[in-house]
Amino acid sequence: MVEFFKDFIAESKRIVWPNKSELIVKTANVIVFALIVAIIIFGMDAVFSYALQLLRQVA
Repeated sequence: MVEFFKDFIAESKRIVWPNKSELIVKTANVIVFALIVAIIIFGMDAVFSYALQLLRQVA
């Protein structure tokens, strides 16, 4: 168990944290990607809803 924590601490010291500008760019990328995915899902939902309405009118 002691060996595990020694290894954990050693690995924790190797972590490289991003600087402020990298953090801002990466955060913006995640937000833009999430918005794009949300727009795609919204569009697909709208198309499928419209298609189901058409099928209900035919039946």
